[in-house]
Amino acid sequence: MIEIITIGDELLCGRTQDTNAGMIARELHTAGFTVARITTTGDTRDAISAALLSCLRETRFVIVTGGLGPTEDDLTAEAAAAAFGDTLALHPEAFAMLQRWLKRRNRTINPSQQKQTILPSTCTPIANPVGTACGFIMRHHGRHYLFMPGVPAEARAITEQFVLAYINEHSGRKHIIRSKTLRVFGLWESVIQEKLTNALNPDADVSLGFYPHFPEVLLRLTAHGPAAAVLDERLERARNAIVERIGEHIYAEGDESLAACVGKLLADGGTSLAVAESCTGGLLSHLITSVPGSSAWFERGLVVYSNASKTQLAGVEETILARHGAVSAATAQALAQGVRSCAGSTIGVGITGIAGPGGGTQEKPVGTVFFAIAGPDGCSVHQRCFSGTRDQIKTLSAFTALDLLRRTLLGLNIDGQGNFL
Repeated sequence: MIEIITIGDELLCGRTQDTNAGMIARELHTAGFTVARITTTGDTRDAISAALLSCLRETRFVIVTGGLGPTEDDLTAEAAAAAFGDTLALHPEAFAMLQRWLKRRNRTINPSQQKQTILPSTCTPIANPVGTACGFIMRHHGRHYLFMPGVPAEARAITEQFVLAYINEHSGRKHIIRSKTLRVFGLWESVIQEKLTNALNPDADVSLGFYPHFPEVLLRLTAHGPAAAVLDERLERARNAIVERIGEHIYAEGDESLAACVGKLLADGGTSLAVAESCTGGLLSHLITSVPGSSAWFERGLVVYSNASKTQLAGVEETILARHGAVSAATAQALAQGVRSCAGSTIGVGITGIAGPGGGTQEKPVGTVFFAIAGPDGCSVHQRCFSGTRDQIKTLSAFTALDLLRRTLLGLNIDGQGNFL
């Protein structure tokens, strides 16, 4: 049996959502393990020690997150030492891990960071691939206690790269775990579930996990067993079954972002891009320039929020704005064609819309967004009507622009795709 303990006063008062427990439980479930109990406790030594010692009798593995940082209220290492009759000391292996991590970033250890290397003397450190606080393992009364930082990105990285394999090995199962991640944009989780009903063979021992990460959904296929070749074959069959149902909405596999996917298509085609965006306020350009090497294919991005800027920077004629309005198909087309012309790029993208919460009308409600993609073969214009908060509408708009561009470059269907109404 497995238990999860999350530590933090901010979790108990509701100031911070406990995403770690859910993430760890999902990862364990898809790997074929069962979580018996999840406990949350505060940032005091006594509370943490009590939680560590109050596990169920049948529990063999306890996964603990939180309280390993550099501040005074990070007391997990001290509480673990007290609970298990150990003492704290600067751990040379943990210190060396921290030194290597900082050296790669041309930094040196400061006193607060060094605190993260003061651990129970009998523990075994766990490397942290994305942060300074290493985790550690302790054994007590036949149980394995695996301690990790509470920062969600660090907890996820250690869970995926270490914890699952450790539990698999020490549980006696000794199975190989194989997984494959498919990245989906344009369908909500509920729609994906409906479309994938009965898609997978229940006898294939492949589990499918849904991981919504607004505005996209990650699908994780996981299989475990003694033979790697058999698992890979099962995963490939499951992947193909999913692709058959929702293939046009799967933009990548693994860790590739939508912007990186588009960038690869542009680079492979020797194609350059420029964008003129209004309601997204530069978010599309931000996503694009977050991709390393995007300077090879991204020429420029204009934030044309006011009507004056649309005219002065992107060359939108005042008569278009007066006749059709700033939020219109005609303005989106003029933006795309104008930025393409002034940048000398192969493709131009224009976005204009109403992100809200005000500004909507009966004819053009909040969430109305027009997109245009101008290229050597002409200009296509597309309208969407999103719902959600201002930030959600902006994010959906930027991602939709990328997806429209992806579909254009691949020659896929554009009109009518998605389920964001």
